[in-house]
Amino acid sequence: MDLPGILNAAVEEGFLTATAAKEGITHSEGFLCPVEDRPLLEPGGADLAIDLGTGGGLPGLVLAARTSARWVLIERSERRFGFLVWATTELGLGARVEVVNADAGLLAHSAYRGQALLVTARSFASPAVTAEIGSAFLAVGSTLVISEPPSSGGTELRNRWPVSGIARLGLVDAGSWHTGRFGYQGLCCRTISRDGVPRSLNAITAKPMF
Repeated sequence: MDLPGILNAAVEEGFLTATAAKEGITHSEGFLCPVEDRPLLEPGGADLAIDLGTGGGLPGLVLAARTSARWVLIERSERRFGFLVWATTELGLGARVEVVNADAGLLAHSAYRGQALLVTARSFASPAVTAEIGSAFLAVGSTLVISEPPSSGGTELRNRWPVSGIARLGLVDAGSWHTGRFGYQGLCCRTISRDGVPRSLNAITAKPMF
């Protein structure tokens, strides 16, 4: 089965809307636009990339099929996890794609901590939660890329990712970009996340970094 077929199957399972599936490949490919004039993933396949909350396959499954990197797709739902295991097998990606049934915040304290060249997030959580969890997976110099709401821009975008707030997580603004109707925000890791980050979801929600 090809990617469009997999995404259509995700619609049938209730994991994606028909619109998300139709636009899913184009939307996912936009995560790989160059940041600071360099590609987010180098050719060769040794790089590690992590997708937070892959769900019905966007963007992680699509990007795994479009790159030669090693991918870890994190999904907390057991039902969606089972779907992603099936999908990676159907696409012949099992040798370099690992699907992990776990809470991303807890997994960020595992051996994956500080190892990823790229972390992606689409509809994962609020900016503060996404940044705190995503930052813990990043190696220094690597990038977290988040899909942005269609209306985000200018002052609204700066309010979503305040410089002082992301700095507390060792992150700096790596630029925002659009590809047609889809927008993205890049956050580059300048320093490894300090011990204890990410905190529990309840702690982040009660007292977000920004």
